[in-house]
Amino acid sequence: MEETTALRLRKALNIRSMKQMELSEKTNIGKSAISQYLSGKVIPKQDKIYLMAKALNVNEAWLMGYDVEMSRITSSYNKTSAPSIIKPKEKELLDKYRALDEKGQHTVSTILDMEYNRCTNDHLMPMAAHSDNEDDLDLIRQDLDEL
Repeated sequence: MEETTALRLRKALNIRSMKQMELSEKTNIGKSAISQYLSGKVIPKQDKIYLMAKALNVNEAWLMGYDVEMSRITSSYNKTSAPSIIKPKEKELLDKYRALDEKGQHTVSTILDMEYNRCTNDHLMPMAAHSDNEDDLDLIRQDLDEL
């Protein structure tokens, strides 16, 4: 049996220990509209589904009753469309990267490029170890010294 949006909305509110009033405040959706969604009398439009799913931290498709993971975190990634939600580990890495100085960021970028090439079978592509920019040359020398 496919679950309705009303049933999923009730489940999400229960799981998140959230009251209708709180959902209304977080989404700016009227209390009466949320009550109608919960009763199943009205099916929310896509923009309201998005707002409620975001406030409840659930997947929009799950909230609509589809057989997908409840979590908003996406597990797939492709080059053309990055996930809209950053996983906790990705956020941790991004925060650490941003805290690095220019040399540290350069080192991480170099290693990331090498690993990306290795994992995508682009490892046979040559990587340039030269530059006309003196700052880049200094960073390359520092990287080589550390190796």
